Amino acid sequence: MNCYLKMELTRAFGNKRMILAVSLGIGLSIWHYTAYIFPLRDYVFITGYPLSVYNKWLGGEYYSLQSSLYYMLVPILCALPYGESWICDCSGSMGGQAVIRGRKAAFVLTKMLVSFVNGAVIAVLPLLFDLAMTGCTLPAIVPKVGLGLSPIGPGALLGDLFYEYPCLYTLIYIGINGLFFGMLNTFCIVARLFTLNRYMAVLTPFLYYMAFHCFGTTARRFELCPSGFLRPCQQFKTTWTILAVEIVLMLVVSILSASKYIREEQGLL
Repeated sequence: MNCYLKMELTRAFGNKRMILAVSLGIGLSIWHYTAYIFPLRDYVFITGYPLSVYNKWLGGEYYSLQSSLYYMLVPILCALPYGESWICDCSGSMGGQAVIRGRKAAFVLTKMLVSFVNGAVIAVLPLLFDLAMTGCTLPAIVPKVGLGLSPIGPGALLGDLFYEYPCLYTLIYIGINGLFFGMLNTFCIVARLFTLNRYMAVLTPFLYYMAFHCFGTTARRFELCPSGFLRPCQQFKTTWTILAVEIVLMLVVSILSASKYIREEQGLL
């Protein structure tokens, strides 16, 4: 499996589309910084309670265009570098050669693992970059309850932690983003079950993501919308149960599809 892992990591992280995906995400962060953060650089000298980095960075607010664009487009960004690789392997000779020279189960599981890691890294890097840039301009003031400067209420996930240890809260929530979007990115592999179109494989995580968004907004069950509750500012309040169910659902679908690929040829040979 080690030889597969090295090969697939090189394919996922060593291509121009990886640079494009990360650049687009960081570009949104830079746009957000220049439009909303840099103009506030002198606010720290104004009399009154200062603004905090935890309430103004890309994930700490939900009113900016850049924040909305990022949390709408991030599934596509995650799928750009590696999303079509499985279908390309199935339709070309790469998959057949890999199976002949090794074990099919190891190859399939490696594809799933690398897809997860690739999606998680792409989702997290722009958030960390924006947090660092905002932290260079605004102070890391601990938010105070009752001032109305933070959208996070006492009923939010880890709400108490946010008002006591906001840095830890932010890092944990960024980790949740990485876990969710990493699992979502494995749906590029799942897509082979119903399509041979490589572009549809790249769009499958986005379509699944938008399905939750459309159902939640139509049924007025906003706590089901990952585009809202995945933001560290928690535009939509959810529960640990809903978050766990959505992640486990993606995990189960990925495991079942991987099992099917392992049992059947699915075009590899």
